[in-house]
Amino acid sequence: MTPVEERNVACFNRFVEEGLNQKKIGSMVEEIVAHNLIMEAPGVPMMDGRLNGMEIFRFFTTAFIEAFPDVKCALAHCIAEGDVVAVDILYEGTHAKEFAGVPATNKYIKGGELWFMKFANGKIRHLRICEYGTPLRNMLLE
Repeated sequence: MTPVEERNVACFNRFVEEGLNQKKIGSMVEEIVAHNLIMEAPGVPMMDGRLNGMEIFRFFTTAFIEAFPDVKCALAHCIAEGDVVAVDILYEGTHAKEFAGVPATNKYIKGGELWFMKFANGKIRHLRICEYGTPLRNMLLE
């Protein structure tokens, strides 16, 4: 890996370990996400993701770790090429608080998402999240 690729992968690994697994999202968002982040994800209208990506990222990641206080995330696969990093991120945890409009179910869920990120100056500049398998919200409603 090139130094740029190593830096970008380290940035995302830090997000997973400190941000998600140690529940420290609030203190690190501005360090790892560009202010003009473009975010494309299930439930995020295109214009909102283009105009308010950083705020949406902060909101959803914080809501996720609050709703799943025992969540554990891991990287199944991580590929870096230049300024692009693609990861298969796995998660599991207990749904203890409202999330995505679904009241707490106390269900233990396991799922995964593919994240495609373009970095600029060591920060995530463009993020595309693709769910696979059963989408998280559907698991909560089953």
